[in-house]
Amino acid sequence: MGPNETPSSPGQHKTVRADTLEQIEPEHGGAFVVRPYSLTAAELGDLPAALASEPTAVRAWVRYPATADQVHGRALAWTPRAVYVQWESSGIHRAWVWASAVERAAANQSASSSPDSRPQVNVMTVRDTQPLVALVNAQLTQSGAEFVTYTAQAAGPFGAIVFGSIDGHRVRLEFSVDPATNTCAVQLFDLALKEVLAERTLAPTFGEAIESYAWAGVSDSLALT
Repeated sequence: MGPNETPSSPGQHKTVRADTLEQIEPEHGGAFVVRPYSLTAAELGDLPAALASEPTAVRAWVRYPATADQVHGRALAWTPRAVYVQWESSGIHRAWVWASAVERAAANQSASSSPDSRPQVNVMTVRDTQPLVALVNAQLTQSGAEFVTYTAQAAGPFGAIVFGSIDGHRVRLEFSVDPATNTCAVQLFDLALKEVLAERTLAPTFGEAIESYAWAGVSDSLALT
């Protein structure tokens, strides 16, 4: 699978075209109010947006013509490069912002103080993949194999992909967090065969997901190719 192909998303979220999720601003009765910027269709690119099964509490930097404000809101959808955020400020706002401008909200800084506020969801970054690859190699060494990292890239705010090789075979490691359940997923993909080497595992932490992954089966599959 090439670098431009979309990685599998956790939980098989429903997807829509990102540019169909338009900017929404509250009605101000004709009064002039400065509108925040939302990413354009060109900036969003021809990418599908994964819809959150449950909105996730986040903090996001929203840019205005002369300033930028950090708002407490909820992530409603995302692509590998952007997040569709909703927040309250004299009405409901919705806009697209760059994924790098969004981070998980702290427990005491949720977007709403309503009693049904959900637990905070872990956000996945490229930097987070480095210790995870070390855990993967701790498992692979038991079969005499090693994952060698080439490069890593973000896959939206809740996922990251690491491209590399195992014994000369080009593979892709996928790490993701399901924002609906806050569970962690791990999966390995063979780039030459264009197939999953072992079905992804879900667990409360990445350590548990990596430990329960079928690494022995992965080594056997690669040995046959």
